[in-house]
Amino acid sequence: MFGLDYVEPLVTFALSCGSWSSPAVRVYTASQIESELEVAKREYLQAAVGISKNDKVIIPKLMDWYQLDFPKDVESLVDWVVSSYLMILGKKQTTALRKKGKVPLSELIEVIPYDFSFKYILHP
Repeated sequence: MFGLDYVEPLVTFALSCGSWSSPAVRVYTASQIESELEVAKREYLQAAVGISKNDKVIIPKLMDWYQLDFPKDVESLVDWVVSSYLMILGKKQTTALRKKGKVPLSELIEVIPYDFSFKYILHP
């Protein structure tokens, strides 16, 4: 009865179970839902995606689990993460992405385990 008629990747960033690896718990408004989901996505990617010391793109397990909500294959997922995250990346970090196409994708990605520990945050 309730649900989406199509896949919407931004919903992944609205769902939280309160763990360290979940997106932050937020209150959304109907009138601003799209921009609020974009902010949630950007903040989650800033906090959870990065480049490792050995030049691998680090993605959280959450994005690996919900990969079907994102582009259909791993390469498209990496492209989606990178395009969503590109404005945050520095010059040093983009060197890892230049390897794409030159090495197998499995050598470019590192999935970090999900941390189920409860995250308790108070804001003044």
